[in-house]
Amino acid sequence: MATSALRPGLRVIARCTSAAIARRMTAFGSPTVINPFDRFGDHFRIELRAPATERLSRWLVAPIGEPLPAPLPPVAHGPWIVCGYGRFGTELTRDLRADHIDVTIIDPASDADDPQLIRGDGTDAGQLRAAGIEDATGFVAGTDNDITNLSLISAARRRNPGIFVVARQNNPANEALFDAMQVDMHVVPTDVVAREALALIGTPLLWQFLQAVPQQSDDWAQALLDRLVSRSGDASPELWRVDVTRASAPAVLRQMAVAPFTVGNLMHDPDDRDAVVAATVLLVVRAGTRILTPADDVTLSPGDSLLVAGRSSARQDVATTLYDDPSAVYVATGERVPSSWIWRALERPRSSRVGARH
Repeated sequence: MATSALRPGLRVIARCTSAAIARRMTAFGSPTVINPFDRFGDHFRIELRAPATERLSRWLVAPIGEPLPAPLPPVAHGPWIVCGYGRFGTELTRDLRADHIDVTIIDPASDADDPQLIRGDGTDAGQLRAAGIEDATGFVAGTDNDITNLSLISAARRRNPGIFVVARQNNPANEALFDAMQVDMHVVPTDVVAREALALIGTPLLWQFLQAVPQQSDDWAQALLDRLVSRSGDASPELWRVDVTRASAPAVLRQMAVAPFTVGNLMHDPDDRDAVVAATVLLVVRAGTRILTPADDVTLSPGDSLLVAGRSSARQDVATTLYDDPSAVYVATGERVPSSWIWRALERPRSSRVGARH
């Protein structure tokens, strides 16, 4: 927080795993505080009740070209067991209970005053039976030690092979071990922080979009996923920003002076207006107002900022429309106009060319 004190107004992004400390940070200004356990908890709750929404969010923040993640197996509504009642386990327990799910906690040293707390390390068969492992829907291995978490997962699956497993992976180098255990969901805190920070720094509009996604229905998210895949394929798309300004979209602004220019116009192929480029407009921001997944007939205005997702080739197509006047006219009206001053001179009526010589 020294940065906020020394440079007021400078954007600060901070990592924190304590809600109390996060609140103290705000005394230094308005930092963006990323709590990996809190953020994973948000994703976790969304996954349980809106799987398509969570799948969409994960895919958009993945590296370009990553395959669309397979849907996670459905999770029945039933009791859960949380092993490890530190910050991570506490967060997930709070999230599960907020959705009215019964949770039993197993921890060897927690001093929490919880009627559903069992003292132990979670690997003992008697402790797991007491927690109801045979009838549990889900199991969380949430300690700060990867070997312990892997052993907890193994012990739980021996007694309930079909249980849904969520794990905390503390060391990124242990990825292969957690993959081998076929964990249904796992969190690497450093990865969560890195993805969130990169989205905020590299594509701020994506951050705004992702903040609004959970407020939409799961059917909405599935429809958007289907649209993205149909237009751009099942590899994670490139994301870029389009600003409707004189510097970034001069041809489109000149066309706007003549007639309205829509989102659908921008998505036309500048070489074939009957085709659509391999991209989708996810968001339009206009004077602080957000328009999610705008329809093709939404009219653009000077100063708008757009978040676009699609193939790299589509980015070049859109850039052609933004900067090339004949292309902007063509996608908006269907009219082909000459693209060079020579052809424009030849296209002028003969009488105007003759008059120009006198």
